[in-house]
Amino acid sequence: MSNESTAPAQQPPNDLDTNEKKDDIEAAAVAPPADASEPDKEQYSVWSHNEKIAIVVLTGAASMLSTMSGQIYFPAIPAIADAFHVSIEDINLTVTSYLILQGLSPMVFGPLADVKGRRLAYIICLTILCGSCIGMAVMPQDAYWLLVLLRCVQSAGSASTVSIGFGTVTDIATPAERGTLIGIASLGPMLGPSIGPILGGVLADKFSWRGIFWFMAAFAAAVEIALILLLPETLRKIVGNGSIPPPIHLRPLFPFLRRDKPDAEPLKATPGDTSTLSALKHLNPRFLKEPDVVAILSSNACTFALFQAVSATISPLLFESYPFLTQTTVGLCFLPVGIGATIGSMVVGRIMDAEFRRFGGSRGARIPPDFPLEKARLRLVPVFLAVALAAAIIFGWTPGRASLAVPLVFNFTFGLSLVAVMNVHQAICLDLLPGQGASITAANNMFRCLLGAGIVAAVDALRRILGNGWLFVLLSGACAITVLPLITYVRVYGPRQREKRRIRKEAREAEEEEEKRRANETSA
Repeated sequence: MSNESTAPAQQPPNDLDTNEKKDDIEAAAVAPPADASEPDKEQYSVWSHNEKIAIVVLTGAASMLSTMSGQIYFPAIPAIADAFHVSIEDINLTVTSYLILQGLSPMVFGPLADVKGRRLAYIICLTILCGSCIGMAVMPQDAYWLLVLLRCVQSAGSASTVSIGFGTVTDIATPAERGTLIGIASLGPMLGPSIGPILGGVLADKFSWRGIFWFMAAFAAAVEIALILLLPETLRKIVGNGSIPPPIHLRPLFPFLRRDKPDAEPLKATPGDTSTLSALKHLNPRFLKEPDVVAILSSNACTFALFQAVSATISPLLFESYPFLTQTTVGLCFLPVGIGATIGSMVVGRIMDAEFRRFGGSRGARIPPDFPLEKARLRLVPVFLAVALAAAIIFGWTPGRASLAVPLVFNFTFGLSLVAVMNVHQAICLDLLPGQGASITAANNMFRCLLGAGIVAAVDALRRILGNGWLFVLLSGACAITVLPLITYVRVYGPRQREKRRIRKEAREAEEEEEKRRANETSA
């Protein structure tokens, strides 16, 4: 059995006939490797649990900028339209362009973070964000084209902070503890949509629409300074398990997190090319050819699109149904879904860790090839999804027919349960492609934002045609008939595809080692 599982890694692919190689991979995919039961003796990370939480909180503050910079803009849309003498539809174009760049830009900065380091990527992104916010705060009111352009630049700078943050989680957390830290890392992106509209309304009332962008510039600058001063480099290609000092330009100015620990076993950096050419190669990720990975990304995009549809309809739906509401009180009505999402992020993180242990997962750095990862992660997703879809449908039917408290309660339930679904998707994405945390999160973000932009563009027209209740019946039904088959496919066929990836990776690494050996012999 051991020979069967390692044969493809021992023979260079060029020496095999194509059909024979395919047969070998198929045979090896059903046979667990002989060393699967060996314990992982390497210390995955030198940072303690509390230090990991501190790192994730720092990165979560940066991630909050991504969602806040989009949502804080909404209350000022009428004022900005008046200031630039354009229509609301013209200003909505800046929202659409923002979402498109939010989906595309992490495909550049995510791979950069996976190759050049997390700190460098953060500094570049936050500098772009801060500069674009200052530009919007001082721009002339007769330059609508500049508003569209700077909103795109703002999105490009802010969007990638989420993918870099989840990449950082994979650097420091084993699969067994990843659920809790993903929950903490998700707090920032979840808080942004909750407090963004409230802050935007207050700032626009007190300081005009320009005050929104001055605030965002100051917030981005404060977060960037905190990361420069405190955040350690975590990319395993550079620092290993954290015991290897990074280059001086990747070191924090005030390293409050201890690196020299008496019980820390040094671990060499994870093999990988950190050249600029390698970063460019990451821009065309091969994992988008993997069926199980694409299924997970597509499933998560559907749930995110539903989340965006609910968020986009809260304000007009409640305004129409409860005439006594004001701009400020409608802004407060965004809080239940945000609070639910925040609680959901924390609760589902612990549930994911418990599920991982329930299926026999250890606290080791590596997931054994024969571990039922897909079942451990996805078993409860149908339950969370059913609760979320029921809450969305009830939210669509109750405004105007019941007290305001009723739709708000179900909005809370919707946020709690749907974010649980999205966080599970994020966790399994990181598990399926170790070492590519920022890149896979960037791809996840691209799938989500592009579909979300399309749904947001169409949801108001659909609401006028179908009505509020039937709109959410349609969206929830579409989500169910898409997500459930996709996650079922991953649960059934994912283990075999994951094993094939492992075998191909071992074969590729063996070939690279052989090429290096031959090159060394030639130079000698």
